[in-house]
Amino acid sequence: MKFFKSHFFLGLCILLCLIVIPVQHIVAEIIPVINNLSRNDDIIIQLRKDIRKTLYTIKSNRSVDELPSLVIYKYTVKANETFWDIVSVTNLDLDTIVSINSLSAPSDIKKGLTLYIPNMRGILYEKSHNETYDAIASNYRIPVQYILNVNRILNNEHKQYIFIPCGNLNDLDRSLFLGTAFVSPLTVGKLSSYFGVRKDPIDHAHKFHAGVDIACPINSPVYASRDGMVVFSGVMGGYGNLVILKHSRDYFTLYGHLNKIFVQKGAIVTAGQLIAKSGNTGRTTGPHLHFEIRKNSKPINPLLLLR
Repeated sequence: MKFFKSHFFLGLCILLCLIVIPVQHIVAEIIPVINNLSRNDDIIIQLRKDIRKTLYTIKSNRSVDELPSLVIYKYTVKANETFWDIVSVTNLDLDTIVSINSLSAPSDIKKGLTLYIPNMRGILYEKSHNETYDAIASNYRIPVQYILNVNRILNNEHKQYIFIPCGNLNDLDRSLFLGTAFVSPLTVGKLSSYFGVRKDPIDHAHKFHAGVDIACPINSPVYASRDGMVVFSGVMGGYGNLVILKHSRDYFTLYGHLNKIFVQKGAIVTAGQLIAKSGNTGRTTGPHLHFEIRKNSKPINPLLLLR
């Protein structure tokens, strides 16, 4: 089973955003660097000043000429820094950092991770060819001239990725990031194996475990963790009997080692709907449900997203 890949690749987004970085920055380096996450750092001071200026200009509906030029900085996370530290020091909001960096959860922030930090609040947006800038502006309740100015759009030229100043994520995307969008697939059972590298219970080799195992009696009811569509229903290798659901925003959930399956490929399901009963099929040492959450093809620790 190949997972659907999103066209919204971070690297491409950043490269496309670079066309709106002032020329003087490109001469020095492709992306200017923040070296020190300190409120006393000169770049941080300027960053926070630009953010305040942008908010004031747009919220007060002032001339687009008063907007700073969009600049995207690069920052490498240091030891013991958290997502909320970065939000606080930069004066950006959750939506901006999540959107620009395609983060899945606050725990994505780890030492050595490269983050991209814009000098204004907002989100990256993938524009379809048949969308107009006026329609996008209306949807985000922002005058269109600010979008055109920030992205240096002339004569309504099409750009696949644009930055929407003062744009916000929707409630679903925010809840996904904060870990409140998925419900538990079981009402019974006990966590028996965690996400991450573990000693394989069968061959005893150390391997990466892409989900969590929940020990439960055979034929325990298994419920859809979120609204979605069935993209796989059947037998798949070590998973045994498996159901895969595709959800909005390119998320997938996997339910493995099932005894009975009640949904077929193409079916639309709602969160909490009965989709199967747990079992002991596939590569197992005992009855349990193997449960995964993936963003595109990337596995995410389910314990970070379940409510």
